[in-house]
Amino acid sequence: MTSLIRLLSVVNNVQLSIFRWGSMFLVLSIAVIVFASVFFRYVLNDSLSWSEELAKYAMLWLVFLGAPIALRLGVHPNIEIIISKFPKKITQSVLTLMHLAVFVFCAFLAVKSHEFAWNGRTQVAIAVGDISMYWFFVSIPLGMASMALVSLQQFLEKTLSFFSSELPEKDKFSEKHQPVLEEF
Repeated sequence: MTSLIRLLSVVNNVQLSIFRWGSMFLVLSIAVIVFASVFFRYVLNDSLSWSEELAKYAMLWLVFLGAPIALRLGVHPNIEIIISKFPKKITQSVLTLMHLAVFVFCAFLAVKSHEFAWNGRTQVAIAVGDISMYWFFVSIPLGMASMALVSLQQFLEKTLSFFSSELPEKDKFSEKHQPVLEEF
């Protein structure tokens, strides 16, 4: 099981690093698009017809690239008031089952959302240059599949720590980004 966790850790570290850079690029792109839109509309009195639609699609990609990162770092909103009242073993059991449920749900959504994206391949986004909607919608199954892999790794790590005293190695992605989270 530890070799599978190591493999998932390598795969997740690579994909989350790519997603991190992609997310930074998208945030910068959205800022430039919105600034250009405001400048053209209010300074030049000539609005850009494509800016709003392109910014929305960039935000869609940003959400589904950022969600797996947030899942891995454990910064998704959650309510811990009830689970924190239980003994440690019960809390650990609940968290292990939660990671399994997230894996199953995200894997299901990855398959179903790819069907949705594939059905959108015949539609085009006219305002941004006749691009197939598939290229915008494919962010959903990509993000869901990535979240499924991250939650599978977390499930296996929790299961391993629950049934043995052997602790998995610290994840390099989480370890590298933890100081950033502590600033908040």
